[in-house]
Amino acid sequence: MKEEVKIRRMTEEDLQGIKNIDRALVGPDRALSWPLEVEAHWWVYSPMLNFVAEVGGEVVGFLLGDIRGAEYGTDRSGWIDMMGVAPEHQHKGIGKSLAEAFCEECQRNGVRVRVIIREDDQRLIRFWTSVGFHRGDLVSYER
Repeated sequence: MKEEVKIRRMTEEDLQGIKNIDRALVGPDRALSWPLEVEAHWWVYSPMLNFVAEVGGEVVGFLLGDIRGAEYGTDRSGWIDMMGVAPEHQHKGIGKSLAEAFCEECQRNGVRVRVIIREDDQRLIRFWTSVGFHRGDLVSYER
């Protein structure tokens, strides 16, 4: 029997669950400041476009994003800042459902959606392509 996935707006009570999922995904390599950044994102953008996925009342995935004004010479856009699905719940369509919830809200607000990923991250490229994203016109230069 397939477990029902519920996508809903994130609440402050979800912060610890989100940090637990990230710890399971990234392990000890995450910057020590990251848990504070998640909470800062919540307080700055709350309750903008932050979503969680629940299965059986447990938070198993999250997407943090917002709608921001013109950045990098772009129009006002919906930006996906971070997303994660607990390892034991991956490959079940949860990430796609989170992305769709975000995109639907952006569509209601009349803005396009953007996400920035590393050019060499084939796993994320495959995921974002599979949910309808394509390469945009922003390019990063470094020295």
